[in-house]
Amino acid sequence: MTPLPPFTLIRSARRSIGLEINATHGLVVRASWQASQERIEHIVRDKAGWIEDKLQQVQQHQATRMQIDWHAQATLPYLGGQLQLALHPSAPHQGLLVAVAPQRWVLHLPCALEADTGTIRSTVWAWWLRQAHGMGTQRLHHYAPQLGVVWHRLRLTNARTRWGSAKSDGSIMLNAKLLHYPQPVFDYVVVHELAHLHEMNHSPRFWAWVARACPDYAALRAALRQQAAPIW
Repeated sequence: MTPLPPFTLIRSARRSIGLEINATHGLVVRASWQASQERIEHIVRDKAGWIEDKLQQVQQHQATRMQIDWHAQATLPYLGGQLQLALHPSAPHQGLLVAVAPQRWVLHLPCALEADTGTIRSTVWAWWLRQAHGMGTQRLHHYAPQLGVVWHRLRLTNARTRWGSAKSDGSIMLNAKLLHYPQPVFDYVVVHELAHLHEMNHSPRFWAWVARACPDYAALRAALRQQAAPIW
């Protein structure tokens, strides 16, 4: 008998049994309360080859992730380009972003040149959250009318494996690290979550709503999956 791969089981009110691979928990199985343990284990064993391949892909993906080196002139990906830090004690309290070339920016921060890594990282993160919230709000206002929906609140997160979520009350969650990706990728996630205000699922009807505002969503979705955000 094929060995049973280890997995985390999450039960909920759903019809099918779903398999998910992520860097944090490995194999996650989502099943209904009615699904028997025997049925779940049979599906996991049947998909053992696929599971092993996906786990290896996730491990390789993690191994290639960029680790940000926090120092006075650190660089990090920003909107598909490159952002370089510049520390100046007299810089504006909110930070100052200056475009110096196409897809290249310098972020002036109110930090001493000898600031430690923790101070630099926390200062950048505070600026990053403000920037992500501003862009997220702007893009939500841009796309909501195109989809005929109304959103009410934006929350940011730093989740490792989830880029966004939506609730039926119009609350939207976006991952702040989406700023590492080109704006079309950022926009795809915004459209994805707004489409959930029509369909709280990933049915063909849902993807039709996504395609209405983001026709090239498949390529953007693939780009988001292929390149991991850097480790902060």
